[in-house]
Amino acid sequence: MRRSRGAVALEFLILFPMVVAMLYGATAYGILFFGKYEMQGVVDVAASSALRLDRAHFSSDGLSEQIVNTANATLQRIWDSQDERLTAGTESIQCGVVETVDISYLSCAVSRNNLEAPMVPQLTFGFLGKFPPMPETMRAEATMAF
Repeated sequence: MRRSRGAVALEFLILFPMVVAMLYGATAYGILFFGKYEMQGVVDVAASSALRLDRAHFSSDGLSEQIVNTANATLQRIWDSQDERLTAGTESIQCGVVETVDISYLSCAVSRNNLEAPMVPQLTFGFLGKFPPMPETMRAEATMAF
């Protein structure tokens, strides 16, 4: 009985950093996935806003230009209203038309550099490196046919 004194304290000392690291990693990835979800919501709304245009008011030549202008304006307005944590490190924010043989697509995309402006700070453990591992860039894209 006497030889087991301090065993619980030693187990706690060994396991506590791992438990804290797992909790921090789970929290960091939760924040990261929620940020990606917010980015996807922004591009989805921007792409769908352009599809609400009344096609009767535009010629067939000017329709695609008006769709892109409306989508870009909506994308920029919504992106600017987002939290700084999400918009920091923005690399590109744009909507454009992708032409195929039969169909024209509106494609809206947002990408951000997660190395320059990380959504969640990484912890550095010397020779073990940074924890938790994070993606270098985050990108959300929505494509709709018109």
